[in-house]
Amino acid sequence: MFNLWRLPWMSQVSRLKSGASKREVENFYDVTASSYDRLYGEEQREKYSEAFRLLGNLKLSGVALDAGCGTGLLFERLEAFREIVAVDISRRMLSEARVKACRRQVHLVRCDIERLPFRGKVFDFCSAFTVLQNLPNPEEALRELERVSSPKAVLAVTLMEGSERLPSPEEAFRLLRLKEAKLSKVRRELLLVGLKEFSFQR
Repeated sequence: MFNLWRLPWMSQVSRLKSGASKREVENFYDVTASSYDRLYGEEQREKYSEAFRLLGNLKLSGVALDAGCGTGLLFERLEAFREIVAVDISRRMLSEARVKACRRQVHLVRCDIERLPFRGKVFDFCSAFTVLQNLPNPEEALRELERVSSPKAVLAVTLMEGSERLPSPEEAFRLLRLKEAKLSKVRRELLLVGLKEFSFQR
């Protein structure tokens, strides 16, 4: 048995604070990429399961954006989409994601979520799980997700509960220009799943 606190990357992990610089976030995830699934995979899958439970029988199709895709754990949940665009700031996370992307129609892009390199209104589904708390300007990231999402898009984001620097669920609802949404909680994060047009019955 090994002591997690003595692993060489743990000192870097413990230093990542809310509102860290983009370089610090990139370095953090570069260092943790090879261990991420083992350390956080179960927790991330809980969030995905809850998001799709909230969506119910909603028919999903078209093109999906996985913003802050990490190691690509969400890909298996996005099989309904004809294409997946997965973005992350960490090269090593994208290297891990490439393994999961090889049998799917996934395009991996290294970029800044606050300045997405895509034209507007192209994605039918946009997600940002465990991302916003790591950004200097989370509101700008929400505006970008709204900009690139289609008029009938489904959006799913998580917000760290109790964070004073993150938008509230109500503010996220407004910035994403949602018409209808559901809110849930998974561990320490609030999960907001919403539609840019009515309704969850479609």
